[in-house]
Amino acid sequence: MNRKYMIPLLGTFLCWGSVYVASKIAMGTIPPVTLLALRYIVAVPALFLLLKIRGALRPVEKRHWGTLFAIGFTGYFASFCLQMLGINRLTGSVSSLLGAMNPIFIPILAAFFLKERLTLAKVLCVAVSMTGVVIIVGVDGAVDPAGAALMLLSVFLWSSTSIIIRRLGGKYDPMQVAMMAMLVALPFTGAWAAIELQTSACTFALPSVLAVLYMGLVGTATAHSLWNYSLSKMDASFCSMFYPLQPLTASALGVLILGEQITPDFLIGGVIICCGIVAAVRSKK
Repeated sequence: MNRKYMIPLLGTFLCWGSVYVASKIAMGTIPPVTLLALRYIVAVPALFLLLKIRGALRPVEKRHWGTLFAIGFTGYFASFCLQMLGINRLTGSVSSLLGAMNPIFIPILAAFFLKERLTLAKVLCVAVSMTGVVIIVGVDGAVDPAGAALMLLSVFLWSSTSIIIRRLGGKYDPMQVAMMAMLVALPFTGAWAAIELQTSACTFALPSVLAVLYMGLVGTATAHSLWNYSLSKMDASFCSMFYPLQPLTASALGVLILGEQITPDFLIGGVIICCGIVAAVRSKK
């Protein structure tokens, strides 16, 4: 494997980890689904401009429209709407840690959709990581259970989307895949945001505006282009091995910027989840 492919993969998770902290800043004045719609409004023109400058925009074949719609609706609408709602109820550290569980779901989904064998080792890996989740969430209500459930459902949907992206086989530029998926998701996200704004206040303070711009340009346009590029060059299971970088980045930034506290349960649960993730990837390999 060419090691140069590791650079965009590392960049993906560093960007995604920072998004959790930026989201907490922006949600101080902007409702969660509205924030997601604003991310796409910023990201889509940026991606289109870059594609035009590079001359990488190509017509979409008719047979691929269904796949692109599935990517946009399942991943960029349903998954990320649930993610934003979950982040709104959790700290940046906890939400990012739960969001890093994609490698646990991918082997299960691969067994159903790619006809891969679901071994006992894979089942044990899932059990180990879920034990880590229970430790973090706790039984005393310290972590909002609804927020944790939203994050886990979001992870499941995004894992499904990552497998669908692999079906395109690198036929389009990763930036174009991300842009088309966001265009599919934007009407649905915008409609939900319009309903949300009927009952939730929305103001544009300077920190929120800067956070939205960062999330749109770096956390969405850049990160998803890097992720789609990585999926076009490497196996999804190998790419998913780097998800632990996401909560580590978010936790460090959460402490430095948001003043969040890292509890012993978080550290213990985090180590257990990471062990389950690494074991799942090794089993998949």
